[in-house]
Amino acid sequence: MKATNTNSSFSYLIIGSGRVARHLGYYLHLLNQHFETWDRSQDPHALARKVAKSSHVLLAISDSALLGFYRQHLAGHDKVIVHFSGAHHFEDMIAAHPLMTFGPELYDLSFYQKVHFTVTGADSLKEAIPVFTNPFSVLPPEQKARYHAYCVLGGNFVTLLVTKMLQGFSEMNIPVEAAHLYVEKILANTFQNPTQALTGPLVRKDVDTVKTNLAALAEDSYLPIYEAFLKTHWPDYPRK
Repeated sequence: MKATNTNSSFSYLIIGSGRVARHLGYYLHLLNQHFETWDRSQDPHALARKVAKSSHVLLAISDSALLGFYRQHLAGHDKVIVHFSGAHHFEDMIAAHPLMTFGPELYDLSFYQKVHFTVTGADSLKEAIPVFTNPFSVLPPEQKARYHAYCVLGGNFVTLLVTKMLQGFSEMNIPVEAAHLYVEKILANTFQNPTQALTGPLVRKDVDTVKTNLAALAEDSYLPIYEAFLKTHWPDYPRK
């Protein structure tokens, strides 16, 4: 997708074909901002031409490919190079990590504009992508690995846990709507009062209920996950 040209002095080149690249392109399109795209399915000779015409190159590719792609195709060019890795920082590139999950469905402009970015290698998000007016935080390079670990814990792992619950409920003919209301309220309570939101047998120190839970999961691959949370939040649980 290519947006119509504007009077902006900036021209963006999005490298990649995954979800982040697609959402970035649609966001720029909604802002009526000129951009071009390139990915490995296109003519490799076109890459140099597109880089030459751009002011900002947005690397929406896998973390493992970032440094090699930069060294091979972008080093030495007088361009602003931006990547979107939450875990890594590289010299001569700006990291602008969107604190958001990007699914197959595109979002609307008002939603994109609320997404928070964490920026490393620059003092503001405008240095990375001038057309974005999103809220942002500046993160030192040495904090990125821990920051991204928290993203995975609070985002990806929550998805895995909720998916597991939904699968189990489905086997018991418990409707998705019931689980939706349950999880929705849990998240609302957590954001409202994170230190008091946790409920259940670990808070009540309910030995019998925990014992029953562990027995029910005895042959389940998620048993070690339950035990890990038990060890973290109730380390003196009487196991015998």
